[in-house]
Amino acid sequence: MILRSKTVFALPFINYNNLLEAHSHFSFGGWVTLILLALFVYELLPETLSRRPLYQWLLGSIALCAWGMLITFMIWGYNNVSNITSLIYVLLSYVFGYNLIRDLLKAKLEKSVALLAVSSVICLIISSSGPFIITYIVFTKSFDAFLYRNALFTYLHFQYNGFFTLAVFALLFKLTGQNTSGKSGKYIYQFSLVLCTSIIPSLFLSYLWQDPNLWYRIIAVAGSLLLIFCFYLFIRSAWSLRTIYRNETGVTRFLVLLSLGSFMLKIFLQCFTIFPVIGNMIFGNRPVIMGFLHLVFLGFVTLFILACFSKKGLLNSKIKLTNIALIFFAIAVILNEILLITQGLASIFIAGSIVFPWLLWATGILLFTGSLLIASARFQTKKQF
Repeated sequence: MILRSKTVFALPFINYNNLLEAHSHFSFGGWVTLILLALFVYELLPETLSRRPLYQWLLGSIALCAWGMLITFMIWGYNNVSNITSLIYVLLSYVFGYNLIRDLLKAKLEKSVALLAVSSVICLIISSSGPFIITYIVFTKSFDAFLYRNALFTYLHFQYNGFFTLAVFALLFKLTGQNTSGKSGKYIYQFSLVLCTSIIPSLFLSYLWQDPNLWYRIIAVAGSLLLIFCFYLFIRSAWSLRTIYRNETGVTRFLVLLSLGSFMLKIFLQCFTIFPVIGNMIFGNRPVIMGFLHLVFLGFVTLFILACFSKKGLLNSKIKLTNIALIFFAIAVILNEILLITQGLASIFIAGSIVFPWLLWATGILLFTGSLLIASARFQTKKQF
């Protein structure tokens, strides 16, 4: 909300770039990554493994580093203190990832869940190569625009299309009690396998902005075809997810439906970048890129996390405030996405309008209000226990 306030109000005491870095580092490290790792430990691992003090210590340390990155980047931007904090965070994620992969392989999970979970943690570790390269560019002042942008896109790809996406489906299939027996289980495993296989070739879709050579395009086409096949397998396996609609509360069903709808839209948007005309318009259009990032981060991952909280009782759906808060936040996410995409399309086909920053500022307030309502609902849930 403060970031969007900066775009419509003169706030000279706020450094926009520093605040943007703080926002991105904390939203990744202090929210989605932290929660997904915690869900992995306490939902995928048996109690004998999840109760290891090491995990509690690592999760606490990761949370502390996330707050450290928020504060240091907000005050100084890229400097020695913020980069040391980021380095500690990355090293902690390595230690966490090593132990988690080892325990996931011991946990006797269904092979689809194990494949998705282990692959997602590997993507998390690989994604750290991007920030290392960006830090090198910033401190050496080499300002290689191609290297900087490719490093950024590599990081985002392995986070959004790798770690986030694979983690969501690992948890979804575990929480809905899916197994690989029978026809539906076969489709689920095929979907999981193709989704994991698509990660590397679909990375090359992110490199098409620089008009690469033929081999890059061939690999990108292969990645796009795998994503289309993945979409087909997802539709074929969707019937096995009907337990969500049978057993869950209305708000949980609503959130999961929006989350999976966001995933399908994500696949379409990725595939469209294979066409040069569309790809060039997208890669040069910041609102469209931000729309895609928010679609995955808020629409796909965050709404799924909130659905998990509702299913596990961390947010009690029997409390009226919980339902109001979750629906309010979900509507704010939808409005935010519509505005970002509309702003991007408007800047492509017609002149941009000064009304968009104000509308986005308003949706920022709605998202913030929804977050406060969810926090209040969580407080009421705790009071009942």
